Amino acid sequence: MIDSLEVGSKKVRVNMLQYVDDTLFFCHANSKSVFNVKAMLNCFELSSGLEVNFLKSIIGGVGVNVFSIRGFAAILNCDTMKVPFKYLGLPIGGCYKRVVFWDGVLDKIKSILGRWKGRNLSMFRRICLIKFVLSFIPLFYMSMFRLPTGVMKKIESIQMNFLWGWGSEGRKIVWVSWKKVCETKGEGGLGVINVKDFNLALLNKWIWRLGFNEGDLLEEVLESKYCGYRNLKEDKGSSYDSLWWKDLKRNWQIEKWGNNFGDYLNWEIGNKKSIGF
Repeated sequence: MIDSLEVGSKKVRVNMLQYVDDTLFFCHANSKSVFNVKAMLNCFELSSGLEVNFLKSIIGGVGVNVFSIRGFAAILNCDTMKVPFKYLGLPIGGCYKRVVFWDGVLDKIKSILGRWKGRNLSMFRRICLIKFVLSFIPLFYMSMFRLPTGVMKKIESIQMNFLWGWGSEGRKIVWVSWKKVCETKGEGGLGVINVKDFNLALLNKWIWRLGFNEGDLLEEVLESKYCGYRNLKEDKGSSYDSLWWKDLKRNWQIEKWGNNFGDYLNWEIGNKKSIGF
């Protein structure tokens, strides 16, 4: 009923995505698709007895003039959206290479730390807070974007200051290097997550999904737009490559995966459900 968005050379059709209680419709910028979206939502109201709150809905466009967007908003009786905007707390449309992009994350870490005073907590409790709270606040961001070096240092600086006496006056004594703190307990460290390695691992998970989730919509879209994970091993980038894709290429080179990511995988028999003899 709607003119679906077509992505990449293979023109993979994307018309709707759902996550928890959010639904996103994608269509070409024409009145027909917008009217049909409204018709579908009205049919949903009639069949389910639930009412769609159009006042809490928003519409935005990429490469569409402002007057067209306002006209579509009038049809749907909803508000318009400006780029960049936030979705699930993540800025969409901003440049994550800039330090200012990460101000919200840094402010959140500082505000949470402000509730506890390091001078009133033992070393053990401070380590627990760093491990299970501070290290996972930027998790959602780090799973999508490569942290700029400046932001990485700021996060580590906040963690360091908290560990060695947050809230205390005067100069803090740093007993061991932060690299040693991030080592496992078996190696003599405190087991605090290394932000840089954690960020690298989370980004590499996208490469894993591209190589081994055949038929997945994400795999189909990126295959159509960038030729899939096989394109990651190419040193030369394309003018069509996004910053995110370039970061994945950079990770491929850092990990030295060569020509085939699958060469670095091993099979385990496990419960025998996926491997038979």
